[in-house]
Amino acid sequence: MSLNIKSTLVNSEFLQLQEANNFIKAAYKELMTMAYEAKTWVVGTPAVGSVEDFLSIFRSSPQSGMRVECSIESAFLPISPGNLITILMEPSQWPSVLPNIVLEGSSHAPTGVFQWLDDDNSKTFYAMVDVEYHLPSPFVPTRQFRFLRCLKMIPPGVWVIVDLSEDYFPHTPDSPMKNRRRPSGMIIRTHDDSCEVIWIESVEVETCLDQNNIFSTMVNSNLAFCAKRWVSTFLQRLKRSVSSFTNLKIQVDHQAQAIMLKLTDRMEMIFFNCVSEAPSGYRWDIISDQGVRILRDKAVYNSHVLGYNTYVGLTSFRVPAKPLRVFNFLVKRNLELLWPSLLNAKEPEEVIKLVAEDTNCITLHRKVVPQNESTECYEYMLQEASKEEFCSFVISSPITQSDIKAAFSSAMITKYLKPSGFAIMPDGSKGLESDASLVTIAVQQDLDAAENGGAIEAMNNVIIAMIKEINEEGSSLNPQPNKVLVDFLDAVIFTCHERWKNTKSKLGLHQS
Repeated sequence: MSLNIKSTLVNSEFLQLQEANNFIKAAYKELMTMAYEAKTWVVGTPAVGSVEDFLSIFRSSPQSGMRVECSIESAFLPISPGNLITILMEPSQWPSVLPNIVLEGSSHAPTGVFQWLDDDNSKTFYAMVDVEYHLPSPFVPTRQFRFLRCLKMIPPGVWVIVDLSEDYFPHTPDSPMKNRRRPSGMIIRTHDDSCEVIWIESVEVETCLDQNNIFSTMVNSNLAFCAKRWVSTFLQRLKRSVSSFTNLKIQVDHQAQAIMLKLTDRMEMIFFNCVSEAPSGYRWDIISDQGVRILRDKAVYNSHVLGYNTYVGLTSFRVPAKPLRVFNFLVKRNLELLWPSLLNAKEPEEVIKLVAEDTNCITLHRKVVPQNESTECYEYMLQEASKEEFCSFVISSPITQSDIKAAFSSAMITKYLKPSGFAIMPDGSKGLESDASLVTIAVQQDLDAAENGGAIEAMNNVIIAMIKEINEEGSSLNPQPNKVLVDFLDAVIFTCHERWKNTKSKLGLHQS
């Protein structure tokens, strides 16, 4: 530490700084020790001085009502170390990079005594991170963390990112966060044009004690936020970013791939915000939360200009079928489920298909809509189907002809997508091969309802009808023959649409 900094700090601050440095050294050693003991490519533990007292704090038992989740995963990622580090050190990017895990993320430069950490070491960088993790269900609480993130090069070509919750440092104010990030992070080394990583997750989180919550077993199993899932999701997103066209029936330029990804990025972020336990208060009002959650879009352009409101009905339920079977069905039938005008109509034409290996598929469909005897226009539907080892989803949104033209001619991405869809998670320890699924459904519609009560009734009718039919037939569903699943869910679609037609007779409905 330079003399000018030492002279700037009073004795108490200097002691706090020494203690903070020791905590960080101990966290670094703990991270490397976990990687070494897991028999990864780490060949030893660093010599950082006597930090045993600090290590014992990290290894202490959690408080009552809390539990420890710890996991390690090694992988090769097709991204340069520099680009990976840039993403990891900028939490504001995380919701767009990993929308099905990260709901909110932000960071700021360390303040107080933290600003003096390792001032002479230009190869070490620090950030104070606030982040909120979520699962796509209103029944699973979000996980909020505040931690110090440290990036360090050790030696050239190898980097370590160490996280440690702020409340480990005695001089910091009491943290409002219940969850705690023990020494966690990532070890990265260059591997040709890519990088090899060791991802380490070690956290203290609340135990889910609500036995009536269908997600309690899964949340307590350490599957939802384990290192393996982080790596799997990150890998899926990297593959998605280099998707290629397998079907292209409309004229577009070289920017088409980037445009399609940006459109679905926005669709994803809106969808995952809707289905989270804590949707954005700036965008949504929760007007009912009795089993089926009903949201009202607060955007002014709907109610004040167009004369109607946009509502979302959503809930989660269990389906006694393998997640992959449910996913494959919904990929084929999502448009019929969520776009009522397609029932008994000719399937819309697929005009764009953008595919990333076996993990992601983005499609754009269009349907001719006659305006009068001499003119016609198109209705478009954007859909994305994606899966990783824990969570898969099928999301679609109507999109206007003018928005499609603006996107492909001027790269103007509309803010007014209205996604509906499904998130599918395993109800079991076998991932996508589990024998049952936990499904979250979200349906978004525009209603002329003058009162919230009418909208609540309408949205409940749609959601509950679908869930009731699935629950009535699910116990007898044979998960083996594919035809049984398809025939069964075909009947569900027809029943739900018939009930939806009855609801429309009571309320004016704009097709969204």
